[in-house]
Amino acid sequence: MKKIELKSRKLLRKVFNGISLTAVAFMFQACYGMPKDYMYDNVKITGTVTSKTTNLPIKGIKVAANDDEYNFGITNEDGKFGFYASVPRNDYYGKDNIHYTPDSVRIHFHDIDDIENGYFRDTTIIINPARKDEVRINMKLEEKQ
Repeated sequence: MKKIELKSRKLLRKVFNGISLTAVAFMFQACYGMPKDYMYDNVKITGTVTSKTTNLPIKGIKVAANDDEYNFGITNEDGKFGFYASVPRNDYYGKDNIHYTPDSVRIHFHDIDDIENGYFRDTTIIINPARKDEVRINMKLEEKQ
């Protein structure tokens, strides 16, 4: 009879230990969140866009990351913008077969309100946030002739 009680206690301990370990894993996830995505990290892109000739802030410039239609910001009256961008963590070929090094982001500046503040040239730069949480860009755009 004691052998059966001993075996059932061992079995109950194993079940309880398994449940406890699972509970700890769920608590860890609840406190610290899910791990970052395998392929991408998110980085906050902020900055100011000004005119190269006048040094005045430019309103209405669309600043987009990696040609993504969802990751962009539009400059306000002070020429400031901010948004989050997905940063590829591996070698990645984007649109137009442009190669990005690991952790690089292609930032495209596009004038969407030509009439209101003048005509500015579209410009693209590639930045390397190097696993930072935030990258600040101060961009000077040339006017179109």
